[in-house]
Amino acid sequence: MFQDFKFIFKKPLLIATLFFVSLFPVIYSLTFLDAMWNPYDRTGDMAFHIVNEDEGTEDINIGSNIEEELSDNDRFDWKFTGLDEAKEAVQSGDAYGYLVIPSDASDNAASLLSEQPEKVNLTLHTNPGYNFIGSIMAQQAGSELEKNIQTEITSTYTSSLIDEIAQVSDRSGEAEQAINELTEGAVALDQGLLQLQGSTAELQEGSNTLYSGEQQFSSQLNQASALLGNYAQPITGAQSQLESGAGDLNNGIGQLNSGVSELKAGSEQLSGGLQEVQSQFQELQNRMDESGLVFTSEGADAITHPIELTTETSVETDNYAQGFAPLVVAVSLFIGAITFNVVYPINKIFDKEASVVSRWISRGLLFISHSVLISSSLYATIVWIMQIDIYSHWRFYFAMIMWSLVSIIIIATMVTIFGNFGKFLGIVLLIVQLSSSGGTFPIETANNFYQSLFDVLPMAFIVSGFKDAIFNQAFNVEFSTVIIYLAVISIVLYLMILLVLWLKDKFPAYEEKINKMSRFEG
Repeated sequence: MFQDFKFIFKKPLLIATLFFVSLFPVIYSLTFLDAMWNPYDRTGDMAFHIVNEDEGTEDINIGSNIEEELSDNDRFDWKFTGLDEAKEAVQSGDAYGYLVIPSDASDNAASLLSEQPEKVNLTLHTNPGYNFIGSIMAQQAGSELEKNIQTEITSTYTSSLIDEIAQVSDRSGEAEQAINELTEGAVALDQGLLQLQGSTAELQEGSNTLYSGEQQFSSQLNQASALLGNYAQPITGAQSQLESGAGDLNNGIGQLNSGVSELKAGSEQLSGGLQEVQSQFQELQNRMDESGLVFTSEGADAITHPIELTTETSVETDNYAQGFAPLVVAVSLFIGAITFNVVYPINKIFDKEASVVSRWISRGLLFISHSVLISSSLYATIVWIMQIDIYSHWRFYFAMIMWSLVSIIIIATMVTIFGNFGKFLGIVLLIVQLSSSGGTFPIETANNFYQSLFDVLPMAFIVSGFKDAIFNQAFNVEFSTVIIYLAVISIVLYLMILLVLWLKDKFPAYEEKINKMSRFEG
C-alpha cells in the first residue's frame, strides 16, 4: 500500500527533485504577486512629457496653470520639454506618453462666448507597442489632464458670470432708490403743474379784465377824439398799441394754458409709468429674495464641480495582490500539479505482486501528501511572508488542499491513460482554464465559448472559492458548492485511475502501449 513512498525513499535525488518542484507554486505566486503588488502606487517613476506651447492671454494661461499644478503632483515623472524631445522619448521607450498644449489654447478658451467659439485642441500621444498597460496608464493621465483643463476653463467663465450677476444684484438697490426718486420728482412736478394751471387761470381772468377795460377806454377815446382834433392822434396811436398788446397777451395766455394742460397730461403718464416700473421691480426683488440666491465664489466653484462622487465597495482590498491572489494561487497549484506529474513516474509499477487496489491506494496517499506539502508551503508564503489579508484562514487553506489534490488527480489521470501525451493535455487544460476562469477581466468580456467553459471548468469554481475565503463574500457560487464540485471531480477521476490500473493489469498489451508512449517510442 506504500509502494510509492518506498520507491521515493530509495531515491534521494527524486526526494530532492520532488521537494524542489513543490516550491514551484511558491516561486510563481511570490514573484507574480510581488511584481504587481500595487502598480498604481509606483507610477511616480514613469516619465510623461508635457509640451506646453500655449502663449496665454491677459486673463487666462492654461499651459502655465497646468505646469504649476503638476509641479506638486507625483503620480508620474512629469517632464516639461519641447515636442521633438517628447517624440524621441516616447519612441525610444524613455517616456510612456506626452501631451501637447497648443499655442492657441488660451485664446480658444477665451473665445467660447464669442460669435465664433473655438475648442481647445489637445494632443495625447502614447506608444502601446512598447508597453500596452503603460500606454493605458498614460491615457488615463491624459484624460485627467483634459478634465483639469475643462474644469479650469469652466471655473473661469463661471466665476466671471457670478461676479457680473453679483454686481447686478448689488446695483439693484441703487436702481430702486433712483426709481423712488424719479417717482417723487414726478409727483412734485404734477403738483407744480397744478399750481401753474391755477395761476394761468388767474392770469387769464386779469387779461380778460384788461381787455374789457381797454375796449371801454377805446370807445371813450373815440368820442373824445372829435373834440381834441389833431391833439388826439398821439393818444389814438398809443391806444392802438395797447389794444394790440392786450390781444397778444390774451392769445399768449391761451397758448400757455393749452401747453400747461398737455404738460400735465404727460406728467400724469410719466408718474403712472414710474409707479408700474416700481411695482414690477419690487416684484423682481421679492422673487430674488424668496429664491435665496447668493452669488459668491463658493457658488461658482459648486457650479464648476456640481457632483461629488462617493464610492462604496462591498469588500475592502488592500492592494492589487490581494485582488489577484485567487487566480494566482489557483494557477500556481495547477502548475505544481503539472510539475509533479512531469517528475514522478506515474505509470511505473514498483511491485508486480501488489494488487491493483493496493497500488491505487498508494498512489492516492502520494497525491494527498504532495497536495498538503505544496499547499502548506504556499499558504505560509501568502500569509506569513507576503502578509496578504485573509478573512477565513481555514477555508482558504482547505480550498488550497482540495484544489491541489484535484489538479494532481486530473493530470495524473491523463498521464495514466495517455502517457506523456497526458502531460501535454494538462498544459492545454491550464491555458484553457486561464482564459475562462474570470480571474482577470470580467468573464462577460470573453466570447461565448469561454463563457460556457466558465460554468464547468474547475478553476473558475476554485477562484470563486478563494475569493469567498479571502473577502468573506460568495460571488458566483457558495463555498460549499465549490468544495462539493471539486470533491466529485476528484472522486470520479480517482475511480477512473483505478479502472485504468485494472485494465493495465488485465491487458498487458495496453500497459505496454502506455509505457512506450511514456518513453516516446510510439
